[in-house]
Amino acid sequence: MNEVILHHYAISPFSEKVRRVLAYKEIPWRAVEQPMMAPKPDLIPLTGGYRRIPVMQIGADVYCDTALIIRRLETLFPDRPVLPAVNGGLATIIEDWADHRVFMHAVPPVVSALADALPNGFFEDRGAMTPGFDKEALIASAPLALEQTKHDLNYLEDQLRGGVFLLGDTFSVADAACFHVVNFLLNDPTNEALLSSRPAVGAWLTRIREFGDGDVQALSAEDALAIARDAAPTDIEGESVSAIGYTIGDEVTIVADDYGVETSIGEVTRILENEIVINRHDDIVGNVAVHYPRAGYRVSVV
Repeated sequence: MNEVILHHYAISPFSEKVRRVLAYKEIPWRAVEQPMMAPKPDLIPLTGGYRRIPVMQIGADVYCDTALIIRRLETLFPDRPVLPAVNGGLATIIEDWADHRVFMHAVPPVVSALADALPNGFFEDRGAMTPGFDKEALIASAPLALEQTKHDLNYLEDQLRGGVFLLGDTFSVADAACFHVVNFLLNDPTNEALLSSRPAVGAWLTRIREFGDGDVQALSAEDALAIARDAAPTDIEGESVSAIGYTIGDEVTIVADDYGVETSIGEVTRILENEIVINRHDDIVGNVAVHYPRAGYRVSVV
């Protein structure tokens, strides 16, 4: 099997979600540093348009969205599972709550606090992904968003009081999803005070940080593209299920249904219950299989 390559950047919160899983499961991985803002010339040849971070690459198979990335890791590396056999559905519900509702509460207070330190063009870049995302609107929404964040932290405190992790004694995808948001909050040092009255959350945060960075080595973007070019997709087998509006062989576009207008286009080669795989060709990397979850994405026949 080709090695796991994660295209990320250091302060990316959703990359941290996957990095915690890699560290916990003790999976060796290669790190490709991608820019925070567009353009991303060393990422788009792999995805065809999708620009969110992180993206996982294994040879010529490319995985978009952390939910799908983690589930592929679970299949390839079943030891130290993060998708529990009992309460697996609950873990996914918490993951979705953290990745969407809780994260969107955390963004305005953190980004507004750091606004002056962000690189030039940041708000324009994110505004191109999310209509209405601008500095003034974000600052105006920060007080209410911080109040909602405090409620989210209270829920976590209630769940963690007397426990080690959110679903018991074992780390799961629910912990990874909630951790990346709480960790993101602490980019604004004033938010450290939020943990002083929530000691269970603070202790849980420390436990997960103690996983460390894991077995990671840097890889250049050029080398990652060469790996894709010299490989062929392998994760393309499996009996497809029926889908509404598209089928195997259709040329489709895929775009997120919440934010981000960047679209991938390719030929459908596999449809699973919550995964769609498209084949696409790029002059730089040749043929690649791009994998998306179906939940959270719009698929349209060209």
